[in-house]
Amino acid sequence: MILALLLVIFTLQNTVLITLNVFFWKITDVPLVLTLIVCIILGAVLALSFAYPKLWKLKGQLKERQRKIKELELSRAHAPEKTHIEGIEMTDENDDDSSFFKE
Repeated sequence: MILALLLVIFTLQNTVLITLNVFFWKITDVPLVLTLIVCIILGAVLALSFAYPKLWKLKGQLKERQRKIKELELSRAHAPEKTHIEGIEMTDENDDDSSFFKE
């Protein structure tokens, strides 16, 4: 609503008619506001057309990484539990009573 009100005010303040020279064409009596709005819209369309391939690439990378995260979560869920809290089980292979870690 506010944007529409600002656009109306902008339109009323820029009622000047101009002559527009584009390459070989000469367009007379074109409202300044119409020229400005068309240029803004064309600029936005051009900016989006250059930005869209990058956005498409980033979306693909995001989907690939989300798929990889799901695969890792599934492989982690199916992995056997480790028996020791630190991930290493301290056992003595030769059952010697002189070992420091025996209880």
